Amino acid sequence: MIIKYNRIIYMNKINYKYTFIIYILLNSFFIFSCHSKDKELTIAGDACTVPLAQKLADAFTQKTGVKVNIQAAGCATGIYKAVLGEVDIGVSTHDVDKSSLPAGTTVKVIAKAPTILIVNKKNPINNLSISQVKDLISGKIENWKSLGGKDIKIKNVFLQTCTVDTFAKKTSPVGKNIERIYPKESNYGVEATNNLVTEYEEAIGLQIFGYQGDDVKILKIDGELPDESTFPRKYGYYQDYSIIIKGRPKGNSKAFLDFALSDEGQDIAASLKHIKIEEKVNSPG
Repeated sequence: MIIKYNRIIYMNKINYKYTFIIYILLNSFFIFSCHSKDKELTIAGDACTVPLAQKLADAFTQKTGVKVNIQAAGCATGIYKAVLGEVDIGVSTHDVDKSSLPAGTTVKVIAKAPTILIVNKKNPINNLSISQVKDLISGKIENWKSLGGKDIKIKNVFLQTCTVDTFAKKTSPVGKNIERIYPKESNYGVEATNNLVTEYEEAIGLQIFGYQGDDVKILKIDGELPDESTFPRKYGYYQDYSIIIKGRPKGNSKAFLDFALSDEGQDIAASLKHIKIEEKVNSPG
């Protein structure tokens, strides 16, 4: 009986030893996981937001060591993912209806994103009046000849829903029967817009200023292009580039927002032809 009892004590000591080791390993894994999450940030946004979000993210990571994951999704998806807590930050150039969001949601405009009309470089037209733009968007004008160009039918490249919706509100509703062209494969809206306008001489596309390719031409509207001197009185076709955060910003989310609003962050926005906003904060790090 004594031998059996001693064996039980010995086995209990072994079990306790392994239980303690497993506890230490699990606890270490938990601490490591929490620490890893502290060094990560997830951002979701539509195609129109990705170029600026990525440039801000790269600079933020270099400055703070926090890894930033960018998720490109459909129009306004970043808003909904943020308020549901599926991502840390949502970014959007879509009009944000604050009244439809949960109380306490943070919505902060970090830049103004100008919308431009781009055409093929072979297109002889360089400027359109706002009246002509409205007629083109609505479908009243269907041929470039009516605008002083060649006798070819206009093909519209309106792939970026957020950009199209916002531009239409400030000009004219998009005509239901206008001729549109689309990429052969589902493609990133910004890149596909550039590619189609480059490929088709008769094409016209809506694009975010600064995202246009080298092989397209920007049309002036009433003789103006967007910049800080023409915003917003002479050229008023802009989208709010907004950051959306569930609740009050804190931790890495707050640090990223502060960075975007800092002089450094605003300079990055300006490098992509976005218009800086007045509010400034100190950059983190």
